[in-house]
Amino acid sequence: MSAGQRIKRALARFDALHPAEISLGLARVRVLLAKLGDPHDHLPPTIHVAGTNGKGSTIAMLGSMAEAAGLSAHIHTSPHLVHLNERYVLGGNPITDPALADLLEDVEAVNDGTSITQFELLTAVMFLAFARSPADIALIEVGLGGEFDASNVLAKPALCLISPIAHDHADYLGTDMADIARAKAGIIKPGVPVISARQDDIARDVIEQACHRAKASLQCAGEKFHVRVEDGRLVYEDETQLLDLPLPRLKGAHQVENAGLAVAAALHMGWDHTAIAQGLETVHWPGRFDVLHRGALAKRAIDKGAQIIVDGAHNPHAAQALASSLNEMQKHDPRPLVLIAGLQNTKDAVEFFKAFSALAPLVICIPVKHAPHPMTPEDMQVAARHANLEARIAPAFEAAFKSALSTARDPRIVVCGSLYLAGEVLALNA
Repeated sequence: MSAGQRIKRALARFDALHPAEISLGLARVRVLLAKLGDPHDHLPPTIHVAGTNGKGSTIAMLGSMAEAAGLSAHIHTSPHLVHLNERYVLGGNPITDPALADLLEDVEAVNDGTSITQFELLTAVMFLAFARSPADIALIEVGLGGEFDASNVLAKPALCLISPIAHDHADYLGTDMADIARAKAGIIKPGVPVISARQDDIARDVIEQACHRAKASLQCAGEKFHVRVEDGRLVYEDETQLLDLPLPRLKGAHQVENAGLAVAAALHMGWDHTAIAQGLETVHWPGRFDVLHRGALAKRAIDKGAQIIVDGAHNPHAAQALASSLNEMQKHDPRPLVLIAGLQNTKDAVEFFKAFSALAPLVICIPVKHAPHPMTPEDMQVAARHANLEARIAPAFEAAFKSALSTARDPRIVVCGSLYLAGEVLALNA
């Protein structure tokens, strides 16, 4: 049996171990980790990252900066887009199929059929992999929330980062901004420094209170440090220095804020300015305002004079960031705009589509393969029309793509609404 088949079979068995896809809490994962020898207590200095949007982009920039600084980094992000391996980078190298298959089976054997969620098992795999391999630093993304996320067993990370907080996962975190912020701030540990992106007033106050209780220092964007764009450069300024840096390779105005958070973290860790600059220039993070230039779908688009962009924006806050980036692109290169959208039914679809109202795109609504809670195209169409957008339905991506290519001359086609959809499209483009 190939390693790839072993991975698929292990994941299928994992799914049967707990009735709920998500069940927040640390008790189950703590028991499993204890049986594994508490690998989470044997990691290199760790940066733990929570927030609603921008976590993965910030970690991608930090990983690129670490590499430029000559450091080996373990990196954990979720969810993956195409292959499970994407979640685990060991010392700067993506984990191999055989190594991942072995880890999955090792964790499964130790768990011995105990009720536990797939995410908790995959988090245990991450900790075990990181503990078994040497590295200079670990960068770990929270899966959902913070306080009760399986990754929050870390007793004393080197640094805690909080990316922008917004409404998302209302079924688990609620709709009250203070409650959401408290969940995210749950990663804050006694005496561990905290760096936060710019937040709204409610979230900002919750984070400050959590830091006060934990006797943890706090740096907030817009207060202790500032980031802006001047003459096509990224300017970072804090109380002691002013840095002239390249813009991040990741596109979109929101990536400037993410870059500011990453730069502040890198400076805190003592990385040199040259490495920080190089990391911004070389970072790559698929599925985030990802303009496809090569691949099967890209070729079909280019042959028709079209452009295809894949973005994992899946909530209203992320949709606003995507819309802002598209607005800038439309100013410089106006094209007919078509959104191919697939959302989950846990999202506020009307608010998601309202973010694009000023751009007036045509929306083509499709179901999302492999998503745990797919929204029907019919419900998405109703939501898009509530946002005063023209909306159609297609049975799958291929039909939507053909329709988008034939709708107007030289269209700009934007795939969005779900990381699951982004992964599906990137796999088709391979």
